[in-house]
This record gives sequence, structure tokens and C-alpha cells, in this order.
Amino acid sequence: MSNNADIVRTLKSAALFRNFTDTGLQIVASIAQTKRIPPNTPLFVENMLGEGLYVIADGMIRLAVRGPNGQDTTLTMLSAGDSLGEAAILRSGPRLCSATAEVETTVLEITRRDIAMLQRSKPQACLKLMMGVVELIGERLQKADPDFRQFLAWRLDV
Repeated sequence: MSNNADIVRTLKSAALFRNFTDTGLQIVASIAQTKRIPPNTPLFVENMLGEGLYVIADGMIRLAVRGPNGQDTTLTMLSAGDSLGEAAILRSGPRLCSATAEVETTVLEITRRDIAMLQRSKPQACLKLMMGVVELIGERLQKADPDFRQFLAWRLDV
């Protein structure tokens, strides 16, 4: 991504940031880092400590979990405008699944550490982001099929 306008445009395309003003998007863009992931390369792996969230600018990410037989089971495919890893902003803990680039993929990374630093000067933007994460996770749980909800309840101990 060549400039701040591209980063803002990518953030604006994500449901996570749908309630952000242009100023809010600029604030978040100031801490977002662009990462390019080659095809078939993990963005993160299951049980790895989660340190941030990602917004896909272009490309495709496959989310998968390792089953009891050691085989990966695909949960979903994500593309431009989708976000992933949001729970890492709310809590420290292991990733619940693996995320792998299916093709050359560009993502924006927003780390918990950068949000903590931004919170000192822009607490409202950080609070809005946290509320957006909670709302998005809640929406996903409501839309999830019963087997997936059961899996999440088991993984999250809820």
C-alpha cells in the first residue's frame, strides 16, 4: 500500500470500521502496518500468541483448525475488506485457528501494543475500536452454525 489514503480506504471497506468517521479512520491508519504475505504462507498459526488484528487489503486468507487426526479443516475463506484476529485486541491468548494466504495477500496489521500507545492520546478512537470488535464478534457468533458455536464455546470456555 503506497500511502495513507490507501490504508484509510482499506479500513473503510471493513465491517469492523463501519461506524468510524473519516477522522477516526485517519487515527487508526496512523498505527496500521502494511504486510505482504506470499502464497501458502501462514499469517499466524493455531495456538500462537495473538498480538493484533488484520484487515485484508487484497488477496485471500484461509482460516483452518487442526483436527484430532492432524488434518487441517477449513473454517472459511476471507478476502478484501474482511478482518480477522480481532480477539487478540481484547485479550492475550493463543490463536484459535491458523490463517494462511492462499494467494499473494496484503493485510493491514494493528497490534495491541500500538493501540495501547495510541490510547494515551486518542482514547475515544481506541474505545470505538474495542466496541467494534465486541460487536463484530457478537454478530459472527449469532450467524455461526450450531456446530461452529459449540466449537467456539469449547475453545473459549464459555
